[in-house]
Order: sequence, then C-alpha cells, then structure tokens
Amino acid sequence: MTSFQYHEALKNAAKSMVRVKNPKRLLKMITRFIDREVGLAHTSILIFDQPNHRYIFIDSKGNRRLPVGLVRLDADNPLISWFNEKGRTFPISRDFVTYQQVVRLLDNDSFLEQHPSIEKKLRSIKDQLEVLRAAVCVPGFYKGELLGILLLGDKLDKSDFSLEELTFFQTLAHDASMTIKSAEFHDDLSKRNRELEEKIGEINRLRKKEQQTYYQIILSLAREVHVRDAYTSGHMEEVEKLGLMTAEEMGLDMTGHKKDILVAALHLHDVGKIGIPDNILKKEGKLTEEEWLIMRDHVFKGARILEPMDDFKEVAKIVMLHHENFDGSGYPYGLKGEEIPIEARIICVVDTFHAMVSTRCYRKGRPFDFAIKELEKCAGNQFDPQVVKAFISAINKRLRPQYDEETGLEITTSEQQAF
Repeated sequence: MTSFQYHEALKNAAKSMVRVKNPKRLLKMITRFIDREVGLAHTSILIFDQPNHRYIFIDSKGNRRLPVGLVRLDADNPLISWFNEKGRTFPISRDFVTYQQVVRLLDNDSFLEQHPSIEKKLRSIKDQLEVLRAAVCVPGFYKGELLGILLLGDKLDKSDFSLEELTFFQTLAHDASMTIKSAEFHDDLSKRNRELEEKIGEINRLRKKEQQTYYQIILSLAREVHVRDAYTSGHMEEVEKLGLMTAEEMGLDMTGHKKDILVAALHLHDVGKIGIPDNILKKEGKLTEEEWLIMRDHVFKGARILEPMDDFKEVAKIVMLHHENFDGSGYPYGLKGEEIPIEARIICVVDTFHAMVSTRCYRKGRPFDFAIKELEKCAGNQFDPQVVKAFISAINKRLRPQYDEETGLEITTSEQQAF
C-alpha cells in the first residue's frame, strides 16, 4: 500500500475500533484487515490472559496460520520477557522486533563481543520467531503494560517490510491496545455496577422485609387501641370498608399504591392513641383542657410512629391531618378545603359515622338515619360536602337495604370518639 493508503486504512480502522465494544471481535477484525490488505503468510494476535498470567492467541489468518487453540506463551517466554524488560540499553527497539534484525545482530561478532550477555537472549528470540513463523513482532502497550503482540509472517511477495509499514503496524497495535483497555474498563465498570445493583437490591429486600415486620407491629398497636374493652373489636375493618366504598363512589383511583395508602391510613389513623391513658380515652364526660391537649397530641404520636417506614410518608401525613375540618376549624394546623389530603377528608367522615352508630361500653350506638343527618348537617363545616355526598350515596346503595331489612344497622362497635 502507498503512504496515502496506509493513512486511510488507519482512519478506517480507528472508526471500526470506536464502534466495536467486544475486544476479541476487534482483534479478529484487525487480523482479517491485515491479511486482506497486506498479504502475509499469516497474521496472528495474542493477548494477555490475566487470570492465568499468560498470553493466548485470539486469531490467526493466512495460508500458514498458527494453531490458535494450541499455542500459549508464558510470562517468561523470550519474546514476552524481551518486551517487558525495563531499562534495556541494547540497540534494538522495544517498539518492534524483526527476524532479519535479530539475525543481523547474531551475525555481528563485534556487537556480540560488546554485549556478551545478550547473545543467549537473541538466540532464544530467534528460535521463538522461527517456531511462530514470525517475520515481525509488534507489541501493544498501555501505560507500560504489555497487553498483546501482533505476529506477522513473511510477505507473500517476498519483499522486506518498509519502515512505513512497521510504523503502520505499531500505530495499529497501539490503538488496539487502547481500545482493549477501554473495553476492559467498561466491562469492569459494568461488573461493578451489576454487583452494586445486586447489593442495593439485597439491601432493599431486607429493608422491605423490615418495613413489613414494622408495619405488622404498628398494625398490632392500632388493633390494641380498639381492643382495650370488649365493645371495640372490628372497628378497623369496618372503617376500611366504609372508606374504600366512599373513595370508589367518588371515582378516585383505587388501584395499586393509591389503594394501599388509603387502606393503611384507614387502619392506622388512630395508632397514636396507644399512648393515651384509659381514663382519658374512655372518659364518658367532657374532657378537661389538659386532657384535651393530651388527646389532640395523638395525631403527632401516630405520625412519629410511622416515620421509620420509608413508604409511609404519605400515610404519616394523612394520620397527622385526619382531624382537620373542611372549614379550617380542626387541628393540628387549621387547614381547610383542599389543603387537607382527600384521604384525610374521607377518614374524617367515615370514622365519625362509625363512631356514632357503634355501641360503646358507656352508650348505645346512634340510629343510622341520625348519623346520616349529622353528616349532612356538618357538611361544609367539619366535613367535605363532596365526601359526605359520596359516602351517603355509597352507604345507601350497599348498606341501606340491610338496614331496611333488619330495622337497624349493626356495624362493629367502637370506642372511637369524634375527637
């Protein structure tokens, strides 16, 4: 090839190297390219096999190609040692070795007399080049590390290799080494990322398991609030049923995570009452100002109990705000209207209704119609009118027939107070 052709060949090779991510595929492309464009007895490439600390052949092309699967070069092989040797002062380039160059030096008695220690090395290199049928060996380095060697057989036209050709092979080997190293870095990074993803996945699985365990503990605490006397079992399940009924009637998205949030909030809205003494929680008369402050604090306690659960941030917020009133007269912040999460507005309605119709240890439950009228009377003040409307519509469709048939509504009793 001419100088221009070599230049164009390098440009094309560089473009190919950028596109090819698999090092072995890239090296095979190089052997095919040289075999096709230069015309050699064989073109072979070996690279460093780090796990086994030796050099193995990746590919060989040409009429006299090498048996790739059978040839291995250990780190102490004469060729490998020669290219890896540091601080060499002999007049042989570390950039490449040619068979002719080695033979000329061995035939130079004057040179051998001046460098008696090198003759044995040169003869070992010569023997190795003959075994490998290599006319030229071009190493591929990356930051001083020998990554591989390009072995080239005799040219088919029997001509000598020009300096321009040798320079071309050097550049090709250098670029290939950089590409190989980049691919190794990429593979190593991908491997580390996969390992990291696996570790993160395992951590997340453990965290999820811990969160599920913690949720069960909190759920037990919430149940404990409602089983402190014989009249309160089943409150959580009934409030959940009423809340979901209302949300569905309003056309809210009740699939997946949205439903989970509402159900959890319906279950846990009063979990903070676990710390309220019985003499306050079950008091029949009006609470004192001091008792009222203790009672109001249950919304903050409930939110704090839920804080350790990463997936329950929304639930904690709903728990803290389920006593806010639609007109801003509620607590703890005096929010109003749509400032209050829709889940909290639903809980406010269904929890109050269930508290009214449920029989407690100190009084009989209110009639169904009485509870409905109370909700309607307080719509727009304590309650969101749209929630009340949806709740009444839903309960009339699903529970009114039962009420008319049994002349009374008996949901499960509760100790819930409308605080």
